[in-house]
Amino acid sequence: MNNKTKKKIAFVIGITGQDGSYMSNFLLKKDYLVYGYTRSLKKKNLDNLKKIKILDKVKLKKYSEVKPHNIISDINKIKPNEIYYFAGQSSVNKSFTVPLITYSSNITILFLILENLRKYKLLKIKVYNSCSTDCYGETKKIFKKENDVFEPHSPYGNAKNFSFWLTKYYRETYQLKSKSGILSNHESPLRKNNFVLKKIINFVLNRKENEYLNLGNIFVYRDWGWAPDFIEAIYKINNSKFQKDYVVGTGKIISLNYIIKKIFYLSNIDIKFLITNSKKVMRPRDIQKTGCNPKLIYKDLKWKSKLGIDEILKKMLLNEMY
Repeated sequence: MNNKTKKKIAFVIGITGQDGSYMSNFLLKKDYLVYGYTRSLKKKNLDNLKKIKILDKVKLKKYSEVKPHNIISDINKIKPNEIYYFAGQSSVNKSFTVPLITYSSNITILFLILENLRKYKLLKIKVYNSCSTDCYGETKKIFKKENDVFEPHSPYGNAKNFSFWLTKYYRETYQLKSKSGILSNHESPLRKNNFVLKKIINFVLNRKENEYLNLGNIFVYRDWGWAPDFIEAIYKINNSKFQKDYVVGTGKIISLNYIIKKIFYLSNIDIKFLITNSKKVMRPRDIQKTGCNPKLIYKDLKWKSKLGIDEILKKMLLNEMY
């Protein structure tokens, strides 16, 4: 099939999420043939692909986490050049209530893919695993680097922690081209509605008179980036000559409190319509301050984020995809 098309082939596992959708569009622009794997082919689940107008440009396939054999079979048959693993339950909040689902969805299929590549010596296939700064947990050192210790606080962080070491193990032990990007928060209009920044944006855009926004702890600091910027970093990591994992972020931290006030101000909504420390949405355990030190990815791959938080918020309020 490679010879017939003469195009590079990429498998995007978890294509309908924010990162999977943007990654697919990025690859299509580079003239890749993109196979997208998703747990559901229902219209609502394909919204992101419709929004960025690539639904009819990718080869969609449904998979089951219980029986993901079609992914493995396709890898052996088609032999893609690159695999991007974005699948898995990705909400930190939700991970506290569905820890088993969070672990299995982030680890099982990735494990099967890596083991299959080892077993059949498919050593040329590049595998990218999407990891998270939630792996680090909270330590005295705010701006995390690649060699800092992982001390995850949530089931989500623990799941990503396992996926990171799994990916690294197969690279170092079996010479697979498998790498992870340790990504900070990255946002866009394609984010799911349960993510806090998108939740705030949706509130101000759809708010009814005298309606209040309920949030948990707003005095947390994160490294907030723009998703399309991070997609470029992901591509560079997977195609780099360096067999390394990289931290991906802006190098700055901003409080959620600042973001809320900025969005409310831009939307001309009184801050009195905000309720904080709501028990319904408070996490059992949270990280107060965490950020990234992206010096290595800039040094090796010449990547750095382009958009600051104010530009990101304006784009999200205007529903700008890029």
